[in-house]
Amino acid sequence: MVEDGGEYTCSAENRAGKTSHSARLNIYGMPYIRLIPKVTAVAGETLQLKCPVAGYPIEEIHWERGGRELPDDLRQKVLPDGTLQINPVEKKADTGVYTCWARNKQGHSARRSGEVTVIVPPIIEPFSFQDGLSEGMRTRTVCGVSAGDPPLVVSWLKDGQPLTPSLGANVSALDPYSSLLSISSLDSRHSGDFTCVASNPASEVRYTAKLQVKVPPRWLVEPMDVNVERNRHIALHCQAQGVPTPTVTWKKATGSKSGDYEEVRDHMYTKLLENGTLLLQHVKEDREGFYLCQADNGIGTGIGKVIQLRVNSSPYFSAPSRLVSVKKGDTATLHCDVNGDKPISVIWLRGGKTELNPSTNYRVHVKQDVTPDGVAAELQIVNAEATDSGAYFCQASNMYGRDQQLVQLLVQEPPLSPQHLEAVMISSRSVNLKWQHKSGDSNEVFKFIVEYRELDRPWQQIDLNDMPLQFAALIEDLKPATRYTFRVIAEGPAGKSAPSTELLLRTEPQRPAGPPLNLSVRPVSSTELLITWTPPLPELRHGDIQGFNIGFRIGTVGSYNFTTITGDGEDGGGELLLGGLAKYTRYTIVAQAFNEVGAGPLTEPATTQTMEDVPSLPPEDVRCAALTSQSLQVSWQPPPTEHCNGLLQGYKLTYEPVLDDNWRGNDEMETRKTTALTTVIMGLRKFTNYSLQVLAFTKVGDGVLTATTYCQTEEDVPGAPADIKAVVSSPQSLLVSWLAPNEPNGIITKYNLYKRSMDGRQEIDHAKQTISSQHTSFEVKGVQPHVEYQFWVTASTRIGEGQSSRVVTQVASNRVPARIISFGGIIVRPWRGSVALSCVSVGTPRREWLRGEQILKGGANHNIQLLDTGELILSNLQLADSGNYTCQVDNGQGSDKTTYNLVVQVPPSAPLLYVTSATSSSVLLHWKTGNNGGAAISGYTLNYRKEHGNLDEIHLSRHAMSYELKGLLCGTTYHLYLVAHNKIGSSPASHPLQARTQGHPPGVPSSTSFISPNSTSVVLRLHVWPDNGCPILYFVLQYRKSSESQWTLVSNALKPQRRTSITGLTPATQYIVKLEAHNIAGFSTEEFAFMTLTKEGEVPPPDLMQQGSSGNPFYADVKILLPVIILAVLLLASGATAIICLKHRRNEAAKEQLDNQQNAEAQRERYYATIHKVALQAGEKIPETSEDISPYATFQLSEPSTLPQNTMLHSFMYHEHAMTEGCASPPPASSVQRNSPYYNIQKFPKVHGRPRRTNRKTDVDSDDSESDPDQLTSSRTESSNHLDMKHKHNFIYHGAQSSTSSDISPMSEQKSLPRRGRARWLQQNRGSTRQMLPHLAVAETAFTDRPQQPEQNTPDRPELSEAECDIDTLKKLKLGLRSSLWSRPSGSGQASDYSIAV
Repeated sequence: MVEDGGEYTCSAENRAGKTSHSARLNIYGMPYIRLIPKVTAVAGETLQLKCPVAGYPIEEIHWERGGRELPDDLRQKVLPDGTLQINPVEKKADTGVYTCWARNKQGHSARRSGEVTVIVPPIIEPFSFQDGLSEGMRTRTVCGVSAGDPPLVVSWLKDGQPLTPSLGANVSALDPYSSLLSISSLDSRHSGDFTCVASNPASEVRYTAKLQVKVPPRWLVEPMDVNVERNRHIALHCQAQGVPTPTVTWKKATGSKSGDYEEVRDHMYTKLLENGTLLLQHVKEDREGFYLCQADNGIGTGIGKVIQLRVNSSPYFSAPSRLVSVKKGDTATLHCDVNGDKPISVIWLRGGKTELNPSTNYRVHVKQDVTPDGVAAELQIVNAEATDSGAYFCQASNMYGRDQQLVQLLVQEPPLSPQHLEAVMISSRSVNLKWQHKSGDSNEVFKFIVEYRELDRPWQQIDLNDMPLQFAALIEDLKPATRYTFRVIAEGPAGKSAPSTELLLRTEPQRPAGPPLNLSVRPVSSTELLITWTPPLPELRHGDIQGFNIGFRIGTVGSYNFTTITGDGEDGGGELLLGGLAKYTRYTIVAQAFNEVGAGPLTEPATTQTMEDVPSLPPEDVRCAALTSQSLQVSWQPPPTEHCNGLLQGYKLTYEPVLDDNWRGNDEMETRKTTALTTVIMGLRKFTNYSLQVLAFTKVGDGVLTATTYCQTEEDVPGAPADIKAVVSSPQSLLVSWLAPNEPNGIITKYNLYKRSMDGRQEIDHAKQTISSQHTSFEVKGVQPHVEYQFWVTASTRIGEGQSSRVVTQVASNRVPARIISFGGIIVRPWRGSVALSCVSVGTPRREWLRGEQILKGGANHNIQLLDTGELILSNLQLADSGNYTCQVDNGQGSDKTTYNLVVQVPPSAPLLYVTSATSSSVLLHWKTGNNGGAAISGYTLNYRKEHGNLDEIHLSRHAMSYELKGLLCGTTYHLYLVAHNKIGSSPASHPLQARTQGHPPGVPSSTSFISPNSTSVVLRLHVWPDNGCPILYFVLQYRKSSESQWTLVSNALKPQRRTSITGLTPATQYIVKLEAHNIAGFSTEEFAFMTLTKEGEVPPPDLMQQGSSGNPFYADVKILLPVIILAVLLLASGATAIICLKHRRNEAAKEQLDNQQNAEAQRERYYATIHKVALQAGEKIPETSEDISPYATFQLSEPSTLPQNTMLHSFMYHEHAMTEGCASPPPASSVQRNSPYYNIQKFPKVHGRPRRTNRKTDVDSDDSESDPDQLTSSRTESSNHLDMKHKHNFIYHGAQSSTSSDISPMSEQKSLPRRGRARWLQQNRGSTRQMLPHLAVAETAFTDRPQQPEQNTPDRPELSEAECDIDTLKKLKLGLRSSLWSRPSGSGQASDYSIAV
């Protein structure tokens, strides 16, 4: 039936639990709802009401309450199966009747209602017991139910169990909702958890409070006094109880029973157990005393008891068994200290059997003293003998037991000394020694003493007493490479033996243990650091220092790069110039010394930074944008950080317009400084292309320019047309022509022709005509005769209309006079091009062309054409075609003409190149530009090469007039020439120059300062070898005995260093050492003879030194004698031939000398003299000081009235051999190749080991010199090298041609003053003789022509004295400053006077 449908549930239950399963039975039929039972819900929980509907299918199920369909608030929800869910349930809101109705699709429905009641579960108010309750007190508490529907039941539990009558707790109900629990007398049984239980049909709730009753401690096990035997264990028991559980503490009295107590803590042999027992293990006398046990739990004052612990001690010995040794015949004293409870009795037994006492042995004395801890016993045996040696026992006893101790007596004689002492092994810090010792009795020696010391130091000793004794010892902690003396002493009971024979030896070397000292680093340039240091402390060198490793790295991380410097660093320490480094970079430097074993520790790092330099790369990402027609914005990025080489101070922007032939303004380059990365350039030409370059600069100087960037300003309105013409072309028309604007300021798009006709002062007509930019003329038709017309023209760009031209006026007439509408002016055309000169006219005139005053005719020249249109065409233009070309027209009614100035642009002429100064690594060049060929110079190309080297070239700016060529090799000749460029082409090369950088091959030092011999070595001080301006690259070092011919090569590439040494030499022997010093300019060779010292370090006696130098005479050797004889014969024959040839050629000498001298004058003027001949101007004066003179300046003498009007002033550059002959150096000879003052390529002679020639001194020599002796010595060395030249020069001076002054390079790098000896001026009779005036300073020297003087006057010619050689000038030269020497004329004669600027 339908009523059987619905949800069926199956339930199963046992002791373990309960489970169920539900399923629905659907029976087809109309809806039917069974009876809904009454439901009781619990407030606060979830209620689910199922509608018991039958029938199938059911379309929908609804719930209603009070006529309203549910849900009607958020707590209610109808599930899909029709169940009504309410969460949480509220009593007031949810109590009532609920109706369920169901409906199928056909509309049939059923309804059924059910009642729901809600009950509230109980809630217990929190309660608690008060704190601090103890035994005997009273307490009570109330359990109140604050909420819950009746009926309510309230009960009590203790520790989860119902209350029992024996507990003595009373429970009473105050009202239906409260229960009172009271306890009249508390004891320990009442401690626990009391729980109040409240229940009704809805629920049961519980609340628990803890009650604690505190009980003071009482003894469970009370401590008692105890006794214990020594070294036994004892347990002191102490246990107590209470609430809370009491804590047990043990304390021990520090003195008497009533004194202070210290707490006993758990440690070795003292254990505190958890139950309060104190366990004492291995009890000694120090444990005896009073102990206090205390129990406390915070209730009351606690309990405690003092007990006494007694320790009973049998005799025992505080000191161990001992051995007593005495010398034979001395008194032997045997001691025995006994501890224990008194009384104690002591007896002495020999061998453990025989008792010793004075009654049985007269040499025996027994003594016994009472001590606080027991007894001190002593046995004395007088006049000990060897038979007294043996075992003695000290026996002690008391009431608790007995014990005995062994005392061994040994009577001995002093032992023999050790023998055959030798070293088995020697290392750097230890020596292994062994020896032998003869002893019949093993008890004779109980210790060996090894004594050792350094030379002249006190003895140190090591005791060897380990048994069995060893006849060897390892002596450690010695110093490496040090001489020591060793000896061994045997010691026995009877004393010490005599020392053994001493052993002298030297420990092995070891790596240095200390770093070099005083490490200092300072920058000397942007790529070089100068590093100095001193050797390690002598006691840490551990051998002979052979050199140093210098390490460097960038920054503070990474590995070091090491370079090795040989030498011991003595004699001033070590020094290294570290080159090739990164610019403006911080480096970390370390140093370590090394000897023959290896390298020592590193020094603490020293950091420094190379100096700043100019940036090595240009700025990046240069961009340009036009802002207006007269401004550009330029921006860039800095160079890469690693290429800045310093702190950037700013940037320089260089800009200039790209010139065209029509530009007549200033073409100089402009430079702007800024610190920003962008700048705006104002005031530029309109619609003009500009070239820009940017460089970064540091405080050192300017960096590299960027590649040229081009940027054009914006267009603007154009300027006024340059000119305008209006002519009558016919009775009814006028022809107007004009020139384009000089400043178009853009691309011309059109012309605007304005016309105005006037009748008197009244304007009749006004019109404007627009004309294409391709046309510059316009015919105005329909004009009225005799009417005045005014015309003006404007040009327009895309920006707008520009300024108007001037206004021209023309009156129309019936007559048409001849007029030219073409405009003349300057026409610029390139070389070999062509040009068409127009001559457009009106009035059908007769036309002719003139060049200057000459009439041109067609066909007269192959490059001239005259067209019927009036054009003159010139082709294949040459420089000769430049000039004025005039077109003339005439028709009888009028005439006109116009003139063209044709400029033909050609390549520039060769510049004039000359050298201003030279240093050891650079040459300063200047040049003068020739004719630019009609076109602006666009740049220069400098070509240079070493002798026998490849050609290099450098491109220079068109604005440059000088250039310093850097990075050259020292003492090297270079060939140079310069080429100028313009847009047409390149100039011929300038006359080639030869320039030589300063510096010469190395000199030779004196043997006394260079060589320092020793017994088996010689020290060579390489740093005193003069480099003559070019750093020495390396040395070749050889040596041999003077009695031998075979050389021994030490090194063929010895680096420059302060000093080096040759070791392994024989004492008192003569040696010869040969060195070659090489630099870029050449090399020098020298041999030095020396004698090594004797073994004792003394100078060998004279007879031995003579023996060392003696040997077989050279003439006794046939191998030498025969070549000498042959050479002598050949020399005699050559001499005879030379005499004959000399007589034959004597007549040709004068002519040859005259030619040479003329060539010298011409070449001097051509190669290194730049002469400007200008007429003297009034008011010009000669500078008063040398600093006022420009190197290229021309100036006027101060007495113009004494000179003729046509006097010319000549200025030229002249450079003498630098610092070679003092203030009065002679001028160069005729050969430019060898003797040019700039290009000093004179070869230094190969210097051998002979004594150097000394220069002559006069009474005004260097005694009064202000220079330091070292520098004078160096300069004399260099001067003597110059004097070794066999080539001598004679010089003649001509007043009308030139006068010279000795000169020193403005950029000289010489390190010493010149030799101060006199230099003679040589004269010859040729036309006239130059004589110096006697009262002239170096900075003001005049030369004048004199009549020819007789030859005998030559010795009386004046010379420059020491006082005249300006010391201040020399000091400036020493510091690298510029000096100027100039001459003043004598004021008489017609000679040309020369001003020499050096």
